[in-house]
Amino acid sequence: MQIKPPITQIALDFADIPQALKMAKIAVEVGFDWLEAGTPLIVSRGVAAIGELARAFPDYPVLADYKTMDSGGKNVERTLAQGGKLMTVCANSPDETVLSAIAMGKKTGIGVVVDTIGVKDQAARARQCAEWGADLIYLHYGADQRRADATKDASQWFEQVQAAVSIPIGCSCFSTEDAARAVRQGLENVVIGEPLLSDAHPERVLREFVQEVRANYRPRPQGRR
Repeated sequence: MQIKPPITQIALDFADIPQALKMAKIAVEVGFDWLEAGTPLIVSRGVAAIGELARAFPDYPVLADYKTMDSGGKNVERTLAQGGKLMTVCANSPDETVLSAIAMGKKTGIGVVVDTIGVKDQAARARQCAEWGADLIYLHYGADQRRADATKDASQWFEQVQAAVSIPIGCSCFSTEDAARAVRQGLENVVIGEPLLSDAHPERVLREFVQEVRANYRPRPQGRR
């Protein structure tokens, strides 16, 4: 699928659909590009949450964040059936799972995002998944990792993964500053959920997020594929 950077993605990590729809409306109004049916939403409400978002916002790609560890191809089919446009498969899942997701993605037109959460050798696995045909590599420093060590984030892997793959790269962010730094270094996709979702003024902080990403984006530096 075609990805025109910089892509701003809102992670709708809620436990119920009305909250997700309310925040999605705000995100769309302030300029976000992709809507993510977050893992907590899918776990709590099932794949129907993907369809609810897709029907409510037909002009915006909905990404289904299953964090797939098995049944890669089946989750692509579920995404298609609900009107979603992209899905996630974990890079740490078996090769067969990543391959089945990518194969079904090519068949159906659903974008396959490979999430690197927990991967030890990020560059090597990213390269392998890109060679298999993944649409985007998502560098993911998870919430539990962040709680254990807040001094680190996904930026620790930017350069090595950029040197390893030519396909678009996204990353998890914990602030607007994180996202601005990422796009200045050439990342094509930035994802934010908390803590901005819980801000007392989500419209203001999400608008600032989009504005800062657009103002700071620089194409990937020469020599980084």
